[in-house]
Amino acid sequence: MAIILSGVTTDGGVPTDDIRAALIEAAAEVFAEEGYSGARVQSIAERAGLTTGAIYNRFSGKSELLLEALDRHTNALLYELAQAELGATDILETVGVALLDDESPASALLLEAFMAARREDDIADRLRPRLADERNRLAKLVDAEKDEGVLSTELDTAAIVTFCQSVGLGMRMLSVIDARMPEPGDWQRVIATLLASLSPENVAAIDAAKPPQTPN
Repeated sequence: MAIILSGVTTDGGVPTDDIRAALIEAAAEVFAEEGYSGARVQSIAERAGLTTGAIYNRFSGKSELLLEALDRHTNALLYELAQAELGATDILETVGVALLDDESPASALLLEAFMAARREDDIADRLRPRLADERNRLAKLVDAEKDEGVLSTELDTAAIVTFCQSVGLGMRMLSVIDARMPEPGDWQRVIATLLASLSPENVAAIDAAKPPQTPN
């Protein structure tokens, strides 16, 4: 997770990490407005009221700025959820509702990151471990809820994690095009119903209702 600490050293009287934070915020705005391919480093520097030298002294280029900006805008929500010590099922419900009203640039940044990753191996290489870290955190929460009897142990953890991650990514993509979203209460009811079907009792009932497979 990208963490910006209070600065001690200065650059022209401004704490250096405040400069870094200003550049990341400016990059988020420019990428969201102009897209990754259309954004220029000079435009980002001007938006922050700085020079391009300030960028290249701190970042390798646009790709690092894009991912740092994405980290900054997605980690705020993840941090709040971590502090609340929510389980995997609670997170799925909470994130879904939170994304319905999310007006941060995170959705547009995520879309830009995925599009850029198709063309630039550097971004794909940087994005892949970020998604893997998220999957690992979710997997631990899923396994904990299996141990507590909330989720069936018969279900594959990786499959559940993929479902959770797909819902989050899908919500982000829909918000980019201003697609009509459900009411929060309706969304929670659907998700709660889906999650309830993953309980040990319901999974056992579903498996028992399946017709026996005939050998080949």
